[in-house]
Amino acid sequence: MNSKFIGGLIGSALIIGLSLPAITGQAATKSYQVKKLTKTAHHHYYVPTKDFSQHSWYLGLHGKHATLKHAHRLSKTARNTYTSDKQIQLKTGKKTFKLLGVKPSAHAAVVWINTQYLHSGKNPNRIRSTRTSKGHYTQHGDALDWFNGSHFKTLSNADYYVTTYPFARSSDYQQSAYQKTPSTIKAVSGNHLASFKTLAYLPITMQTTGDYSNPQSIVMTPHGQGMYIMQTTHSYSTTGRVVYYNLAGLKKYGITSTHMDRLRRATHDHATNKLTATDREILTQVKVGPQFNTGHGQSLAYNPHNHQLWFIGHGGKHANVQRLSKTTLKPIRKINFHLGNRIKVGSVLTFDQHGTAYFYSQTATVGKSPKRSVKLFAGKIGAKTVRFHLIMQGLRYSPGTITQAMSYNPRRNRLYLVSNGSITSLPVAHLGHLKHGNIESTMFQTTREFEGLSFTTNGQANLLVNRGAEVLKATSNDF
Repeated sequence: MNSKFIGGLIGSALIIGLSLPAITGQAATKSYQVKKLTKTAHHHYYVPTKDFSQHSWYLGLHGKHATLKHAHRLSKTARNTYTSDKQIQLKTGKKTFKLLGVKPSAHAAVVWINTQYLHSGKNPNRIRSTRTSKGHYTQHGDALDWFNGSHFKTLSNADYYVTTYPFARSSDYQQSAYQKTPSTIKAVSGNHLASFKTLAYLPITMQTTGDYSNPQSIVMTPHGQGMYIMQTTHSYSTTGRVVYYNLAGLKKYGITSTHMDRLRRATHDHATNKLTATDREILTQVKVGPQFNTGHGQSLAYNPHNHQLWFIGHGGKHANVQRLSKTTLKPIRKINFHLGNRIKVGSVLTFDQHGTAYFYSQTATVGKSPKRSVKLFAGKIGAKTVRFHLIMQGLRYSPGTITQAMSYNPRRNRLYLVSNGSITSLPVAHLGHLKHGNIESTMFQTTREFEGLSFTTNGQANLLVNRGAEVLKATSNDF
């Protein structure tokens, strides 16, 4: 045996995966005879899913003997492809164990794993992608990290669940589409009350009757100078567009104060070829994007870390996320992927200040997770690949029947789960170990359909609702 080679390993703590006789006590150790230690030709290996839960051990080399000490379970092997480095044989009694020294990356420390757990070749579950056309990528490998479902728990939060109600127009909108005074949506119960008051009435018609009447999601610019509205052509349509409204410019025409009807009048005049000089000036503050396949349209989201706009073009088992150009208002990047593990991608999306992406789903049927409970997913959306993991603590009660939107408040560092007539929020810093006092819930007195929620950097909340389409802002900055 090469004494110099072994000498470089003495005193180090190296992780291995072994199937060995039980060692009594966490700190107990057992001595094994080192039979052989050799270098190996570089080759690729991986640990299959069924062996993720195998125990690991620490290895200490002492001349011709090695000691093993219980460490932890293998937890980072789900996607790793290892490159072989060296091999060692240990003997105890009449049994001999062969261990392979491998590296998960070029600069990583050597990890020792029992060869019985290693399969030859590249890890089939590694995340990678292929380019199918310009800006379009297909990801291979499950986007969802492996987890043990039996470890998932729910926090028994207060039940502020709002059942389905028939959507109705606001009373003012029923009287006239050209509303001149703000409407109000008030909170009626919950542990964090808030009210919303109209910021702007959005167009209903631009080309043909009602073609702008189905807004689905909203993104406010960081300082509230403008807003992006993703809308579909009609209910249940997956075709739509994004419209940008320059709020700073529109304010000059009283759209948010003294002449709240002007924006709707200008777009209606456009449809009927009756544009006035003022109409034309107002419409210069509105940028209309081209039509494209928006999917459900609920998920337009701003990533404050890289200043990009993304949305879920299609949810479910075979999903895609798309990046939207803020210049052309059309998609410029598309990543097709699947979560795996029989879990579907939700229809809502948001990002926190560090660029972590989130979506949530709620359980519709009784199963391992309680009915009406919430599961939260977090991850990263990169240039070519997507990766998510399940946060192993959910909420026992979702805010309502229909998942409408998800948002992030950078001022309070909280995530918001939006359903019709009800909004629940929770702190990002406590995800996975939430307590009852962390959860804030608000129930509103309304029959309106909630479509989206977006925050500015100072914490101003802006709520998008329908029938008719309008944006309301919270009356205080602590929502």
